[in-house]
Amino acid sequence: MDEKGLRELLLQRLHMELLLFKDSMLRKEKEDIFKDSYKIEVYVDLYEVFVENAADLDEDTMRGLLNLNFGILGSVYQKWMERKDGFYDDLQDYACGELRNISEMGRPGCGCAKEGEDDNATGHDQAA
Repeated sequence: MDEKGLRELLLQRLHMELLLFKDSMLRKEKEDIFKDSYKIEVYVDLYEVFVENAADLDEDTMRGLLNLNFGILGSVYQKWMERKDGFYDDLQDYACGELRNISEMGRPGCGCAKEGEDDNATGHDQAA
């Protein structure tokens, strides 16, 4: 099979994986779907990244991906979840900075630790 055919098969496989994932999410209760919103976002983002970059993959890489006995999106998602996520820290720094700006003069009382301070002192849990 030529490179173009491999790429088309890979894109079809990724699309099928995304459709199966979507179907599994839609079978859940509303509250469970809400709880999985981050997972949904990451799956869709991964799919888009792979589709946008499929043209850059060589034949050997595409053959390797097509021969996997497990889902590409699911596998990459699991590896992503094992990484340390700095998103919350970045969001907290930004949000607290904005609260200080909004409060004009950075008066205390936003409930946020300033950069460099221990943010666990507030007693707030990071999970929703």
